[in-house]
Amino acid sequence: MNSSLRTFLGLALFVAPLSAGCASRTAPFDQMDQAQITVLRLTAPPPPPTVAATTPGALPGIPGLPIPPEMQAAGQQLLQGLNQAAPGLIPPGLLPGGQTQQPAPAQQQVPLWNGLAIVAQTPVTNEDMKNDLLDLFGDEDSFQAGANNCTTAPGMGVSFVRPGQPNVDLVVWFTCSKAAGVTPFTLPYGKDMLTGESHQKLSTIYQALFGMAVPPGS
Repeated sequence: MNSSLRTFLGLALFVAPLSAGCASRTAPFDQMDQAQITVLRLTAPPPPPTVAATTPGALPGIPGLPIPPEMQAAGQQLLQGLNQAAPGLIPPGLLPGGQTQQPAPAQQQVPLWNGLAIVAQTPVTNEDMKNDLLDLFGDEDSFQAGANNCTTAPGMGVSFVRPGQPNVDLVVWFTCSKAAGVTPFTLPYGKDMLTGESHQKLSTIYQALFGMAVPPGS
């Protein structure tokens, strides 16, 4: 065997494991080398605002205290007369029948992602971290079988975005060591419990991106 052939075979053996690295990832993660990856800090969404109202027929200022119908009628006539004599004197919250409605307190709009509140988010620009995420979610060995019903909201989200392709979104529960795809995407392994190594790697990524340890209950 001449020296040129030996050199070629040597290079082929050296390059082969490198080229197989990304190919060993499970689809769709084997096609995401150029994907934009965003990691999000998540929490449960805030409850919807409520509107407080008194009982119909109640005396304004004394919630729940009913008054007779004849007094209601007399009161309404008096209010109408006062309103005609001095427009704007009657509070706008006073409704017919003696029912008052309190406006809902102003609530700050919270940005949502897949129905969860976003506390913070950041793109992943470090190539080593991107490869760590792709290798982790693209490897069946990152997960183990088990049943654990998480009762809290997931504390972390990971979104993979490729032009012309649907997003691949995942959520992570640190408290119960679980990861899952966001519909319509599902993990292809038939198991979703994180191994101890995977849990630690995601915790490290979380701390590196957000400058804090994973909060309890995330």
